[in-house]
Formats: sequence, C-alpha cells, structure tokens
Amino acid sequence: MEIGAGSGLVTAAIAAALPGARILAAEPSTVLRSVLTSRVVRDPDLRGRVTVRPDTAQELALPDRISAAVLCGVAGHLDQAERADLWRRLTERMLPGAPLVVELMAVDRPVAMPRTRLATRRVGGQDYEWWFAARPGAGEGDPLVLHSTWRVLDAAGSAVREETETHRWHAFGLERVAAETGWELRDLRGGPGANSAPLGVFTRAS
Repeated sequence: MEIGAGSGLVTAAIAAALPGARILAAEPSTVLRSVLTSRVVRDPDLRGRVTVRPDTAQELALPDRISAAVLCGVAGHLDQAERADLWRRLTERMLPGAPLVVELMAVDRPVAMPRTRLATRRVGGQDYEWWFAARPGAGEGDPLVLHSTWRVLDAAGSAVREETETHRWHAFGLERVAAETGWELRDLRGGPGANSAPLGVFTRAS
C-alpha cells in the first residue's frame, strides 16, 4: 500500500525490490497521478501489478490485509487527528511483522527555507525548474506553509510559464510517529547513502 505515490518513482522502486508483489498506489493530485499512470502503463511489469487510485490518505479505503505500507512526503500533510485515524486503520489491517515506511521530507521542524531551486532539467529547447520555499505558520504550533514552483524557460532564459502550489505541513520527526503508533522505529538515516530527510521503518512490537 503506497499512500501518496506522486509521480511513481517510489512505486517503480518498490516494484523492482519486490518482484511479483501487488501494489495499490494512491495519489490525489490529478497532475501527479497522470504521470504515475503513464509510468505504469508503459511498463508491462508495472501494468500487471500496480493499481492506481485517486484517494487522499483520509478517504482511502484500505484493503483488508496489507503486507507493507509506504508514506513518502505524506504524513506531515495530515493533522494529529487525521494521522491517528490513519495509524489505527493501518494497524487493524497490516499483517504481523509488516513494515510501515515513513519519509518526512527535510522539514521535520518549523524552520524557514528561502526560495531554492531543487532541480533543473533540459527537455528539447526548454529548461524545466523546480523551486521550493517554506515558512513557519502565523501562530505558534501552526503548520508550515510550503511553496512549490515549477518554471519552464525558453532557450534565452525567459519564462514560458510558471505554476505555484501551496501546502500546509505539520513539522515533526520520526519519534513522534513512533509515539503516535506505538510501533518500534528503525531510523534509516544512518545507513549508506543517508541524507537529512527523516526516513524510518516502523514495526509493531511483538
């Protein structure tokens, strides 16, 4: 069960790591779900194993039994009550020893991040850029305000088009997830290729 599958990069990685596993990939964003579906359709292996759903984490109807769940860049979009409901529903359905993988981006505390270009790629005669910024909410305890901006530039460097999305993000760390779920945490940031993004595996204590 992948909640918030985005464009399908993680979906493809899960499929490669678990040959034969069936994957239910939920992504509410129409744009990202279109990319995800396109990625699945053009790969015969993914096409036979991945089911794409349009639901948010709050409204997603979970299968009766789940062997693993993955949430990358999703949990912070949910408030405490919404997370509690999701953890409860997952706990009721996940098989014994089933892992819950949670990634919290690199904003696990309420800090400001100036507008920064995170990625750029030349496609044909145009450059595509992704810019990101974050600022604390207006009041203490309010969620962060995240801005993602996508820019398309022509060969002369002039903007052809630009789109910005704004989201709210509740900043917390993996330890908060462990406390909310009551599950044991294995923090993966200390392994090979570790980076600053909180990434952990949770399993129920025996």
